[in-house]
Amino acid sequence: MGGSLNVTFDVTNTTALPQQVLVDFAVHYVKANGQARAKVFKLKTLDLAPHETQRVGKKISLADMTTRKHYPGHHRVDAILNGRAQPLGAFELSKG
Repeated sequence: MGGSLNVTFDVTNTTALPQQVLVDFAVHYVKANGQARAKVFKLKTLDLAPHETQRVGKKISLADMTTRKHYPGHHRVDAILNGRAQPLGAFELSKG
């Protein structure tokens, strides 16, 4: 707790046509009751040429803030592409 996390992933247009992709990601933060709730982070809109790949990402703080307190547990991370969630992975947050 108290550190930061870099969330980085590649978005690839696998079609033969140009695509516009709205890219966000969600961290499913564990709350005091042990349940997880998603916080969506807005990233950007990409204009991808056919078969183009772009890397996107953001650094998020895991320090407690006035608007968010962090709790230990298993936190999932999803990429959200044009409103559709895709699992990216997870991290374990522990005290101390």
